[in-house]
Amino acid sequence: MRTPWLLRSLIALVALAPLPLGGNRSLPAALLALGAALLLSLWAISVLRGAALAISPARLRWPLICFALTCVWILVQWLPLGFGDPLWQIAADETGKALPARLSVNPDETLSALMRLLTYGAVFWLSLQSARHPHHAEVGLKAVAAIGAAYAVYGLAIFLSGNNWLLIYPKWAYPASLTSTFVNRNSYASFAGLCLLAAAALLLARIRHTLSLNWPLRRRVARLVEQLILQSGWLTAAFLVSLTALMLTGSRAGIASSAAGLICLALFFLRGRAIGARSLAALLVAVALIGGLAYALGAQTLKQRYDAPDLVEASGHMRLEGLSFALSAIASAPLTGTGYGTFTDVITAYRTISIPSLIQWDKAHNTYLENAVELGIPAAATLNLAILLLALRCLSGVFTRQRGWLLPATGIAATLLVALHALVDFSLQIPAVAILYAFLMGLAVAQSWRQEQSAEQS
Repeated sequence: MRTPWLLRSLIALVALAPLPLGGNRSLPAALLALGAALLLSLWAISVLRGAALAISPARLRWPLICFALTCVWILVQWLPLGFGDPLWQIAADETGKALPARLSVNPDETLSALMRLLTYGAVFWLSLQSARHPHHAEVGLKAVAAIGAAYAVYGLAIFLSGNNWLLIYPKWAYPASLTSTFVNRNSYASFAGLCLLAAAALLLARIRHTLSLNWPLRRRVARLVEQLILQSGWLTAAFLVSLTALMLTGSRAGIASSAAGLICLALFFLRGRAIGARSLAALLVAVALIGGLAYALGAQTLKQRYDAPDLVEASGHMRLEGLSFALSAIASAPLTGTGYGTFTDVITAYRTISIPSLIQWDKAHNTYLENAVELGIPAAATLNLAILLLALRCLSGVFTRQRGWLLPATGIAATLLVALHALVDFSLQIPAVAILYAFLMGLAVAQSWRQEQSAEQS
């Protein structure tokens, strides 16, 4: 079956998002937004010309309402309403100019952050509309596994050749960690973990029938080897290379959250499945061997982190201080927030002498608290609720679909991965990671309904 142009274009956008530096610079982020807006416009034109909606908006009314309310609130923060943060009055007094007050302390950053959020929303919606057919959803998942393998191979090549370069730039951060095209090892760990989930889901789909066969153990093992190496060799290679790259990041939170996602996926796979004790034992041995190999490859990188207890303790202390600053900032504007994307601007006012002035503290290392600082508690809760509702839609798909439930299960596992990592880091605030997650969730939610249900049914 021919892959639709929309899905091919989305895959290209996801593949290019990590270039350069995870898309976490103004120009790459703007180009990604432009690409997503262009695809959304072309899709809208095709619908106006008579193309059918694959998924009716009515089916996702509550997540869409929550997302829309959040975006509207961000616009309210940006608008010159004449009231808002007292800093505007101070600035007007100092400059002698009439400066209309706003809720956002930095309107330009708020507008840029809204642009990025709308980009992720557009990617999710287009992925949702292009992946209603199971074949198209599988193509998208295969693309994620292949993209992850490609960036892992690049990262391994750089790492093994000295780890001195980040694309065309001399590497200035994390010299002992594999980061591929990302600056931060934690951000790349989330990206690699999501790609690892895609490869794992595809491999599980290939071997689930074999595991349920009532064959002699030797024959089943031979069949598994044949499937994993001969029939699905590229998927097995993609899984192993992404796993190796993930371990070499040395990101403790990234590895732990990825492991949680994989365990979640495995539990859904084993749910209600009649697998003999020998088959299960063989599968567990295979998982242990793969995990042991990956750990052996990445153990040195992790060991270097734990061998520097002073550095680990200092890092933990600064993160706790950062969380304290964030809580203080939330208390100052709990309902209105300081403006989406303005955490860097406001956190300086809450710093203490315990944090060296040379350290640039531009992230809270907790996405939930950072969103609460910027959006205010109600809008931050609304944004999180939109994502939670999508995950619950996937959960419903897991339990209501007899076939095709593995993709919704992958969506839940991916959500668990990024949700756990967001507790201690900011990977979901990196465009390449957020776009990949949005794309995966579009695939997962699109497959959370039975195929015989009408696209227009609400």
